[in-house]
Amino acid sequence: MNYIYDVLANFSDKFFDFYDWNEDDNIIHIKKLPILKVSSNFFYNVMFNSVRVDNSLLERIYRKSEFFKVNKGKYSYVCALCDGRCAFIVRFDYKGNVIGKSSMLIDEENEVVDISECMNFNDYELTICSKNIHYNFSTRRECQLNSYIVSELNSMDYDKLYYLYFDCFDEHECDIEKINNRLLYEINNNFGSIYGKIFDFLKLTSINK
Repeated sequence: MNYIYDVLANFSDKFFDFYDWNEDDNIIHIKKLPILKVSSNFFYNVMFNSVRVDNSLLERIYRKSEFFKVNKGKYSYVCALCDGRCAFIVRFDYKGNVIGKSSMLIDEENEVVDISECMNFNDYELTICSKNIHYNFSTRRECQLNSYIVSELNSMDYDKLYYLYFDCFDEHECDIEKINNRLLYEINNNFGSIYGKIFDFLKLTSINK
């Protein structure tokens, strides 16, 4: 088994790059972390989907990680996955379900990639429980803005929705269902093109409340 030492992890149910970490996140300091080299297909399925792995992987990493005193004994199935080009840290429960994913600091990721050069690829069985088809490579901040805007739209009255629609598309539309559907479609598929107008509108209407 190959290891990397003295690394940081920020576990979440979704994968965020290290530059999206927040100051109030629960950053975990890992003393010793096992490395598994896997295929790119396996790697990206674990990174972006909800998956369950087989027992052979769990047996290889069981209690192989070491943590500093504050987190000692809390994590039994943790490892770094690497496909020879990229790496990230993943945590499993005893059934093999992924319950936490973490990007790595760039120098630590590069170290894992370097270590993996002398490692062989390993094959493990994988079950995809659900595909995260809405993953669109947005930053954490963009995801938070998206959630905030959708929540505000769902509670907005007809008059505000009518004026917001006109402001975004320069078109008049009276059908509330069509207004909602198009706004939500654009937010989910072309967020960058209209979020500024929507966000400015929300700020203005909150001031005028």
